[in-house]
Amino acid sequence: MNSNVISLSNVTVANSTSTGLTLQRSLVIIKNNLVFKNNTGVVGGGLAINDSSQLRVSSSANLEFINNHASYKGGGIYVEESSKSGIVLLVTPKTPLTLINNTAGLVGGDMYGVYSYQFNLTNPHISSTGNPVSLCFCNPHAINITKSCFYVSKQYIYPGQALQYYVALFGNDYLRSLTPTDGIVQVYNGTNFLLNQAYIPNTCSLIEYTPKLTHTGYQSDLLLVSPLLYEYKTYASFIVNECPIGFRLDKSQGSCTCSQSVSRENVTCDINSLNITHNGLLWIGTYHTSTPFNANATNPNACIINEDCLLYCSLNPVTFKLNDTDTQCVDNRGHRICGSCTEGYSLLMGSNKCGQCHNNHMMIAWIALFAVMGVLLVVLLIALNLTVSVGTLNGLLFYANIVKLYEPVFSRKGALPVSSQVISWINLDFGFEICFYN
Repeated sequence: MNSNVISLSNVTVANSTSTGLTLQRSLVIIKNNLVFKNNTGVVGGGLAINDSSQLRVSSSANLEFINNHASYKGGGIYVEESSKSGIVLLVTPKTPLTLINNTAGLVGGDMYGVYSYQFNLTNPHISSTGNPVSLCFCNPHAINITKSCFYVSKQYIYPGQALQYYVALFGNDYLRSLTPTDGIVQVYNGTNFLLNQAYIPNTCSLIEYTPKLTHTGYQSDLLLVSPLLYEYKTYASFIVNECPIGFRLDKSQGSCTCSQSVSRENVTCDINSLNITHNGLLWIGTYHTSTPFNANATNPNACIINEDCLLYCSLNPVTFKLNDTDTQCVDNRGHRICGSCTEGYSLLMGSNKCGQCHNNHMMIAWIALFAVMGVLLVVLLIALNLTVSVGTLNGLLFYANIVKLYEPVFSRKGALPVSSQVISWINLDFGFEICFYN
């Protein structure tokens, strides 16, 4: 509706699929009953008041909004606050207002942008909110967003890391209490230059900004505001640390990248997660792996090992942190260049793998078996005159030992089980993966 002055009396608007009644630059006077039922819209299901329009309600008026729906906001009534639109009551006695079963896809199930104590609500349990009037930092895991609010935030980042702020917007409900709403949040620097902006729904939501930094060791401030409440500002600060071990500051990118000791072909470094990724058959780590190590530590003099690793290292691409280098290893191995078993594991006899020994009865059985087999082996060697003085046997044992030693290289993951078993027997190894104790 787009007109100067219109009077409505005993009007029912029902079953509209595009907002029951929309006012644009209009003045509408309600003299008697005005009923909205089963209407559907996007912004305002039953009634939308826009473009400085006003709805004036007389003393004999009665307003009802029943079963209306807005896919966005203002299921029953939507008032565009930014254009000074609104509802004006022409008399002091409270005008009846009925709001029943109105819904909205996001906020303001019954009303959006309506604040008045003059209506006589026949149903006091309504859902309402309005434009943002407050912005705060919040806890995304909190059940009650309002109670999780705080207004000071300080973060420590490395160059290239994203600043992450969880924020919430609040508007006034019908009784002017704060209730979650949606809107735009903008991020400014100390000189009021717009850095980023994001739409925030009626939840505790994330807004990010990645500053491009060319030096470290300083503090900077940011300003978070909503365009509709610029006078209410929320401040945040961040401190820029030196790049952690394994990273260096690339001033051209304004970010921490792989340090010289880590950088090589097919190695990438992610400063946001502190992850290092390579294609396998490589081991990267610090020299002192036995002492606790913090991946966030900064030490430009730290010794980094970056070596090819053919034995016990993963064949597949690996992503890891420098405080968890065992991820690069296979077969329960770890430590420097995957050279030993990880905590709680032991080297298995008959294999290069590491495993756990759990069954004491099985251990006793294996000891008894090896005791018998040892005697039989000596008898066999004497009976067949298989002594080390025989040249052929010497050569056979030598090459069998070499193949057995480099078995993980020649035959990974048991690719040649029959050959591996024969070689094990030649090395006086029965080929069973067993252990006696951890």
